[in-house]
Amino acid sequence: MTQKRDISNLEDLIELLDNSSKDEYKSLGKQISIPLEEFEDYIHFNDEFYTRNCIKRTDDYELILLCWEEGQATPIHCHNNQECWVHVLKGKFDEVRFVDEDDDLSIDHEMHLEKENVSYMNDDMGYHSLENAADGRSISLHLYMNPIDECTVYNEDEDKFERKELEYYSYQGELEEMSI
Repeated sequence: MTQKRDISNLEDLIELLDNSSKDEYKSLGKQISIPLEEFEDYIHFNDEFYTRNCIKRTDDYELILLCWEEGQATPIHCHNNQECWVHVLKGKFDEVRFVDEDDDLSIDHEMHLEKENVSYMNDDMGYHSLENAADGRSISLHLYMNPIDECTVYNEDEDKFERKELEYYSYQGELEEMSI
């Protein structure tokens, strides 16, 4: 069993994730107090879209650093039946949760997240979107129980959901070829 303590560096977080049960992941997210400098190798921004930078991926979890320019947002999306914890490392986010009732999306809950806040989401709760609400860049750390290779996203232009394959902007600090 994981002992309760502040997690103050990335190496400790990964060690704890590697040696924790999936039931313990939620408590780990609330213990993170890691300085931003620890993530330096994984911080990559893009002016056109937020970036997904994989720190570590195993059969049990996926730890991703998302880097957001001002105003960048996710589409409304699910988590492919996985659980997700979001820890704000820098900046501010607006999270909007949606429910789909008879093919009609409606807002279920809205939250404002700031540095050190943790949010949790799973498909039983509906869909959600995140938007960088800071005046400048924001960075969030995402822990997924089991890696997610694809998910359902809402296409606002078509007014329908569609499957989307997910890609990394970088993997373990190295930039990836993307098919954008």
